[in-house]
Parts: sequence; structure tokens; C-alpha cells
Amino acid sequence: MSKNTTFIHCADLHLDSPFQGLAIKEPALAERFKDSTNEAFVQIIDLCLAESVDFLTIGGDTFDGVDRSLRAQILLREQFERLQKRGIPVIIVAGNHDPLSEWVMEIGFPPNVHLLSGDKVEAVSVEKSINVIATIYGISYQVRDTRENLSLKFQGEGGDGLSIGMLHANVGSRAGHEPYAPCTINDLRSIGMDMWLLGHIHTPEVVCRDPFMLYPGNIQGRHINEDGPRGCYLITVDVNRKISHEFRPVQNIVWGHEELNLEKTSTLLELVDLLSDRCEEQLSNITNSERGIVSRWTLTGASPLYHELTIPDKIDEVKEILVERFFHHSPFLFPESIRLSVKPVVERADFMNQESFISDFLRLAERGSDDAHMKTELLKILNQPLSNRVIRKYLTEKNETELLKILDAAVDLGLDLLSGG
Repeated sequence: MSKNTTFIHCADLHLDSPFQGLAIKEPALAERFKDSTNEAFVQIIDLCLAESVDFLTIGGDTFDGVDRSLRAQILLREQFERLQKRGIPVIIVAGNHDPLSEWVMEIGFPPNVHLLSGDKVEAVSVEKSINVIATIYGISYQVRDTRENLSLKFQGEGGDGLSIGMLHANVGSRAGHEPYAPCTINDLRSIGMDMWLLGHIHTPEVVCRDPFMLYPGNIQGRHINEDGPRGCYLITVDVNRKISHEFRPVQNIVWGHEELNLEKTSTLLELVDLLSDRCEEQLSNITNSERGIVSRWTLTGASPLYHELTIPDKIDEVKEILVERFFHHSPFLFPESIRLSVKPVVERADFMNQESFISDFLRLAERGSDDAHMKTELLKILNQPLSNRVIRKYLTEKNETELLKILDAAVDLGLDLLSGG
């Protein structure tokens, strides 16, 4: 290579994602999210043009599912046409959310777009000043439920310029992610590519540096577990084949999760002021391209407010005040939830050596945490509703760890009530 090669890799666009959970739970917030994935993708195209990249790669799940809207397909075509005018190629693999069997090709893409084959590994060469600067090797999912190791279909073919593998896969059997196209780092390393551009995992991550492998994550967080910046990687390879990468956030709504200690908070008014200050601070740090923040707070610590916070509807009232103050503005902040992990100020140890009803209660609770038979019986009671087929759709089975958390919270509540709050 006589000059640097620069390109952008993104994946998991999930264009026109319906955000169905939000539509049911928070319809006003769902309306704010309606165009968020589409707008994030437009920012990626803007970035390609601003950086004059040599090509763009998309590592699967361009769409969210088979029910993709005509609007999203037209948006995709129009953005690809912007790149076509500048001579920037686009190379795409299809993933589990958008397998080849579900692509509607009648919409017609410009000639700079290459959707890679699903029956074998396909190679696309990218030229610059009549020289091949990179060859991208990749394979698409033909059907949604693809669980074979697709990396085994790659050969150690070398060509001119960079050799880049592109795959939508679960590399390293990551927990919490479906094992689509599962493979290991060593599987990919053995093929002999200069780098691997991946998709499927929604959190940005450099998986390996020899050879270089990365997940760009998705381009817009869609729930609280997809918090923090979301976007793409701008990758540069110099004339000595040294790789540098820079994460570029493109999300227009950011999810955040924060813990707040309430040891020194003694009234609900102070709590509202504390949360309002955090809202204002978060909004002061928002970027020009971001339209809003969705925040979850977990309240912790031994707090004088414990008793009040356990009264039904108190937390809902605090949330409503924050919605009134911060949601109906631009940029906005929406309190997704306020979770309680506070404890009463009273200490359990103060009662354990007494002869009282409270000490009997605490000893029984302690037995419940230590006695295997009692834990088994309590789990049976907790999970009994799951025998109902309808309920089973919405609830998951509790395990021992979750049972112990429930017992601990129940002891805190009981101690507060029995000791006079």
C-alpha cells in the first residue's frame, strides 16, 4: 500500500426497530425513539463522507426483522446512493435478524453495494487509484437460525492489499448471546486474515489484536442494558500495515444507569432535589447530535428515607415529578425507573442477642438463607405460578441467588416495620 487505507465498520443497525416493549410501557418515550436507529445510520453515512473513507462495511442485522418497513428500505437505498456519488463501496453480510431469505431486493441498490453470498464465502476487492487496497471475505446467513461454525468455510486465501474477514458470529461463546455461527478466536486466527470485522454482539469491543478483531456494537441502544455510547469504528491502516481504530458514537438517545447513595438523604424533597441535580448535570454533558437521555437510578445505602420509600406509590410520585421537569424539553431526560436497594438505618446485629420477637424473626430468616431444604421449598413456592402457561411467558424461574436477594430485602422490610420504622 502506498497510502493509508481508511474505512468505517458498523453492524447491528436494526433499522426501523419497533421498540415494542417501550410502546407498551412508555408510549410517549417510544414516540421519541421512533426514528432513532434510522437517524444514527444517517450519521454514519455523514461520517463516511466527512472522512472520505475508502469503503464502508456492515456486519449483519441491517434490519430488525422480516417486517421491515418500506420507509426503512428507501432510507437505506438513499444513503447508499450518497456514497455511490463519492465512489465509496459498501460491503454487507446478512445476520440472524436479516438473513438472505428475508431480504427484499425489489427496492434496488446502487452498484456500489455488495450483499455477500450465503452459500459460500465471497470476496470483494476494493480499488484505489487502480490498485487493490483490500479484499473483504465474508458469508451471509441464508436463514435466521444459523448455528454452524461459518468460520470453517473460510480459506487462508491471500490477495493484494489487506485481507479482511467479515462475519456475524458469537466469538468465544459469549454468555447472554445466542450461539449464532459460534467460533473461537483461534478459529479466526488460523485463517490468516489481516483483521476480522464482526457483528452480533451489541457492545463495542476489540476482541483480539493479533490479528485485529472487533465488534462495533449496535448503533443505537434500545433498552437499559444497552447503555452508554453506541456507534461505529473508524479504522485506518498505514503503509506499514499498522492498524489504528477510533470509536465514533452516533446514538441520538443515550441510556444511562447510575447508583446514588442515600445515607445523607433524609426527606423526599431532598431526594427530588438530588435526582433533579443529576438530571441537570447529565443534560449539561449531552452532545450536539444527541436528542435525549433515558436514565435508571438505583438508590443504595442505609437511609433514613427507607421507611418512606417502601410506602406504595412514593417512588412513582418522585418519577412523575422528574418527568414533568425534564421530559417535555429538548434535549430531554426520561427517568426509566428508580430502583430501591436501600436498607433501614437500624442494624440487625443490635437485635440478634436479645430475647424478642424481632430476634426470633431474624434467626428464622437466617435459617432460611442457610437451610438447603427450606430454600428448596421457598423456591417451589416462588416458581409455582410458572405452571401457568400464560404467566410463564412473562416471568422467568427464580434461582437460589435471586431467592437470597428477595429474602434479604424481606428481612430489611420486616425489621423496619417491627422496630417502628
